[in-house]
Amino acid sequence: MEALQESNNEMDTSSNIGPSSSSVARTKINYRPMPNPLSVYVPLESLTEQTVMSVVATTFKHELPDWNDSRRTLLVFLLAINERLNEIEKNKVQFDEQTLKHAIEVRQWLVRKGKSGQTMELDWNELRKTYDKMINNKNTKEETLLYMRNEEPYFELTIDAVSTLSILVQGHPDIEQSRKYMTRFRSNGWEPHELKVYWNEEQLEILCPKDGQEVEKTRLPPHDPSDVDVVQALRQYPVSKRNHAGTITYINKGIEKAVFDVPKDAQIILLNFANECSPGGGYLRRAWAQEEIILYNSDGYRALLDLKYGRMGGGYAIPEFGLAYVRDICFIDKDTEQCRQADMLVSACYCLVYPQLYDNPTTVDEWIKNNIAKFRAFISAAVANTKGDGSNTYLLLGPIGTGAFGNDVNQIGYVFQHVLTSQMMGSSGPISKAFSNI
Repeated sequence: MEALQESNNEMDTSSNIGPSSSSVARTKINYRPMPNPLSVYVPLESLTEQTVMSVVATTFKHELPDWNDSRRTLLVFLLAINERLNEIEKNKVQFDEQTLKHAIEVRQWLVRKGKSGQTMELDWNELRKTYDKMINNKNTKEETLLYMRNEEPYFELTIDAVSTLSILVQGHPDIEQSRKYMTRFRSNGWEPHELKVYWNEEQLEILCPKDGQEVEKTRLPPHDPSDVDVVQALRQYPVSKRNHAGTITYINKGIEKAVFDVPKDAQIILLNFANECSPGGGYLRRAWAQEEIILYNSDGYRALLDLKYGRMGGGYAIPEFGLAYVRDICFIDKDTEQCRQADMLVSACYCLVYPQLYDNPTTVDEWIKNNIAKFRAFISAAVANTKGDGSNTYLLLGPIGTGAFGNDVNQIGYVFQHVLTSQMMGSSGPISKAFSNI
C-alpha cells in the first residue's frame, strides 16, 4: 500500500477577508500521493468517435469558468491518448492488425472544428504547453472565488464557511455531519481499486466473454487496473448465464432512507444524479438535490475527492458518455446510527437550464441517442460490478436529470425502458434480468 501523506491546513484568515468570506479550520487530512496525471489509463480498444470528439470539443471550450479544472482533466486524457498512439505507431510489429487498424481510426478522429467549420489537426506541442501552464497555476479560480489562499489538495474538507450570493453558510450541520462520517469510516480515503472511471459502454462490453466464446485463463481483455476484480467476476459469472427476476419496484422515498429497506445481506448499487464538473455539485453550498442528500448522509464525498485528486489528477470531469464507479460508501441513519454500505454509480445527465461542461444536444433525436449511450454505460457498470451473479443485487435507480437540470420525466422514462429491455454485455435477454431487483 502506498504511504499516506498528511495535509495540515492551517491558515491565517485575519486579513483581506471580505464580507462574504470563507475560513479554514485546523484540519489534518490523510491522502495518498497524487499520481502522475499523464499516467491515466487509456481504453484505446474501446474508444469511439463519439467519445473522442466529446473530449476534443470540450477541451477547447473556453466560454465558461472552469472552477474544478475539468477541461484540464480532459486535456490530460487527450494527451494520454496521443502518447498511446505514438507508442503503437513506433512499435507496429508488437501489435495485432485489429489494434493497428483501430489506432489509425482514433488518430483520424483527433481533430477539431474551427469557427467556420473547417477541420484542423491538433497541435500536440501547444497542447502540452497548455497543460504545463495549467498544472503550474496553483491559484485556482474556485479558491479565489472563496477568498482562499490554500493550495493543498483536499482543501474542500477544510472549508469552514462557504459564500454564495452574499449568504454565509457557516458550519452547516449537514456538512459537519458528513465530515464526521468521513473521519469515522474513511479517514484514509478509498483504495485505488475501489474507484473506477469508465469512458463509455464499450470499455465495459470488451470485458465480457460472449456466450459460447472459449475463454483463455491467461489472456485477459484490455482493462483498467482497477477492474481486475470485474474481469474475473465476469468470467466466473458470465452475463449470458444470468437470468434473474429483474423485478422493478417503484418506491416514493428518499435515497438516504431507501437503502435501509434493502435486505442486509444484499448488495446495493445506486445511481447518483451527479454534477459532471463539480464533485458533489452544490455540496459546499448546502444545496439539497439528490447528489447532495447522498453525500450529507454518507461518507461518499471523500470518494469524489479521491477521484478528483487521484484518478483525475486534481481536476474533475465525469466522461460525457461514461461515469465513475465507487465501491462501498457507507450510509448512516441519523436516528438509529445504523450503517449500510452501497456502491455508487456517478453519472451526469444533461443540464437544460444552464450551461455545464459538455454541450447539450441540439435536437430531441440527438438527446435520446446521447442519453441512451449514457444510460447503457452506467447500467453496464452496474452489471460488471455486481458481487456474485447478481441474484442478490438491488439496483436503485431514479429520475436522473428531471429536477434542477430540467429534463422531461417522460423522456427519461423512455430511455430507461429502452436500455433496461435491451440486450447488453452478452446477455441472452433484457439486461434487467442481470439483477434480482430494480
